[in-house]
Amino acid sequence: MRISVILGHPYDKSLNHAIAATVADVLNNNGHDVRLHDMYRENFDPVIRGRNL
Repeated sequence: MRISVILGHPYDKSLNHAIAATVADVLNNNGHDVRLHDMYRENFDPVIRGRNL
């Protein structure tokens, strides 16, 4: 199964990071195709900007 784990926490030593890494590792070890996305590390911008007309 393909699974995306999405993480949105700025502090890389947080409990959220530890949980996301553990989830990804366990799923991967059980044969799943896992992609861990750290939105802060990927510089994700959550603001949708409109076009200037």
